[in-house]
Amino acid sequence: MIKRILVGTFQDEIMIAVLEGNQLVELHLEEMDNESITGNIFLGKVENYVSSLDASFIDIGKNKNAFLRNKDFLRNSLGSKEARKKSEVPVKGNKIIVQAKKDPMGTKGPQVTTNIGIAGRYLVFMPFSRSIGVSKKIEDSLERRRLHNRMSKVVKDSGIIIRTVAQNVDYEVLEDEYFLLKKRWEEIHKQFQRFKKPRLLHDEAEILEYLMREKYDSTVDEVVTNSKEMFSKLEKILKSFDKKPVKGKLRLCKEDVFDAYNVSGQLEALYSRKIEMECGGWLVVDRTEAFTIIDINSGSNVSSNNTRDMALETNVQAATEVARQLRLRNLSGIIIVDFIDMEQENDRMTILKVLNEELKKDKAKTAVMGFTKLGLVEITRKRTSPPVEELLFEKCPICHGEGLVFSPKRILKMISVEMEQAKSMKDVKGIQLNLHWSLSGYLNKEWRENMLKQTGFDSIDIDFSRKDPNGYDIKYKK
Repeated sequence: MIKRILVGTFQDEIMIAVLEGNQLVELHLEEMDNESITGNIFLGKVENYVSSLDASFIDIGKNKNAFLRNKDFLRNSLGSKEARKKSEVPVKGNKIIVQAKKDPMGTKGPQVTTNIGIAGRYLVFMPFSRSIGVSKKIEDSLERRRLHNRMSKVVKDSGIIIRTVAQNVDYEVLEDEYFLLKKRWEEIHKQFQRFKKPRLLHDEAEILEYLMREKYDSTVDEVVTNSKEMFSKLEKILKSFDKKPVKGKLRLCKEDVFDAYNVSGQLEALYSRKIEMECGGWLVVDRTEAFTIIDINSGSNVSSNNTRDMALETNVQAATEVARQLRLRNLSGIIIVDFIDMEQENDRMTILKVLNEELKKDKAKTAVMGFTKLGLVEITRKRTSPPVEELLFEKCPICHGEGLVFSPKRILKMISVEMEQAKSMKDVKGIQLNLHWSLSGYLNKEWRENMLKQTGFDSIDIDFSRKDPNGYDIKYKK
C-alpha cells in the first residue's frame, strides 16, 4: 500500500493530508502565522501555588498565566541553587524554566511542564533527566538494545528519548544530533541564567518543518505538492532529515493536489456523525465534554446467517475504522467504543488485537485499556493539537452546539398558550406571527380558523421569514 503526504497551501493556510492507498487517514490544518506555543521554552515567574489544585500559575509573558501541575515540576528548573534545595513546590516570585505542553483553550491558559524536551529528527534531548528511553514502537528487541547501548556511551549529565524513526539509523547520525541538541540547550540555559523577566527562550521549529518532522518517516513513499515555493522548502527539509537526495520521494503536481487524490471529496465525511463501512454497518461518533463515544451498528450487514460471524465481521471492520477516525479527526482524551455484543472471549481478543495493530500507525500516544464489564472498549489518546472539528467548524449560533431546537408541536403549544392569554388583554383584535419557514406546513388554513374561533380575534397574520427556528415572534394588533 502506497503511503503519501500531500502538502498544499490556500492563502495563509498550510494543509497536509496523509493517504494510505487512496484513503485519507490524517489531516492537518495550520495557519502560516500560527500562534501555537506548544514546544516553546519560556523563562517564567511563579505567580502563586494553589494547594487545592496541586498546581501553580506561571507568568510566561503571555496574556494568560500558564498552568503547571506539581507532578510536572522538577526542582532543577528553578533559577537558584537555594530555591532548588528548599522547594517541594514552586514558591511565589521564583524564576523558573518551563516548556509549553498544550496551547491555551477558551478561558484556560497554556499548560506547561519543567520536564524540558528538545525534539530533533531522531532524538529528544531531556536536560533534567538521567535516563535513556527507546520508543515503544520499536519492537525489535535487538534494535532496542543496540540503540540503548550505543547512546548510553555518549549521553552524559542528561537524558534522551530515542524516537521511532531512529530505527536502523547509523550511530554517527544519532551522535551528531545529540551534540547539536545539547548545544541548543546550553544556549537556552545561558539565556535563562542571564535574564530575570518572563520571556520566550526557544521557539519551536517553523510549522512546515515541525509537521514534516512528525509525519515523515521510512513508511512514506511519496511527498506531493502543487506549490513551487512549498516544493523548495520541502526539498531542504527532507535533505536535512536524511542527508541524501530526495529525488523520487518528492514530486511537484501540476493540478490541485487535493483534487488529484480525491481528498476534497473525502473531507465531506468529517461533517457527518455517521461513517458507513463496506460491510453495510456504520459508526456514529459523538464528542462530549468528558469523552468521545463511538457506537457500532451492524446496519444492513447480512453477509452471514450466523449472528456471531456477522458481529465479528462488522466489529473487525469497525476496529480498523475507529483507529482511522481517531487519526483523521484528531480525537483525544478518553474514547469509549460500543462494539456489537460478542459472547466469545476469543472474538473480543481478536478485536483488541486489530485495534492495537491499527493504532501502531498513529504517531500520537495511544493505549487500549480493554473491555469493561459492560462490554465497552476504553481507549486513551494523547492530545497534541485541537481536533479537526474545532479547526473546521464553529458552534451553531441557533442551537449553540446542542444540536436541538424546539419541535413544531412544542412551538404550536407555546403560541396557543400565549394567544389564550392575549384574549384577556383590552383592545387586542388580531395577532401577527413570524416563524421559521419549517413551520409553514403546521400553521395551515385549518389551524388558523380553529384559533380564530378559540380566541375571538378578527385576524391572524402569519409570516415565515424568521431565521431562528427555535421560537417565534408575536405582535398584537389593536
